[in-house]
Amino acid sequence: MPNLVKKLDTFLRLPKGTRRLFAEALITSAMVKFCLLLFPFRYVLHWMGTAQAESGQMPDEASLLVRKNIKSALQLCCKYTPWRTECYTLALTGKLLLKRRNISSTLYLGFIKDGNGKRKGHAWLRACDTYIAGYKESVDYPVNFTFS
Repeated sequence: MPNLVKKLDTFLRLPKGTRRLFAEALITSAMVKFCLLLFPFRYVLHWMGTAQAESGQMPDEASLLVRKNIKSALQLCCKYTPWRTECYTLALTGKLLLKRRNISSTLYLGFIKDGNGKRKGHAWLRACDTYIAGYKESVDYPVNFTFS
């Protein structure tokens, strides 16, 4: 119980805007995780956007702060959710948060085969010139699908 009190205290010390965005990311992440577990992939596919398309990569100073704040909220969400937040869940959550703010983004999916011949996948998200989620881990993955 003391750990929960400490986390609540840390949450309450965050600036109001950060708290609100973190709460939105947490709720959206839970919704995405729930839908990915219960519904077929084709149901979630429309959230991803237009297949084999990319958004612009030009810097956009007007949305830079919002993009950075969403990236931070997703990092907090990944750290503090009681469920496991995989790259795909995080990328979809970020895409939905950006879409609510009319910021275009591109979700990337890549697949590789590991040493045992098993296929592994990874998802990452970019908005304008900023990678929002999963980019560091994407180095070994070729881009197989894009959704804008």
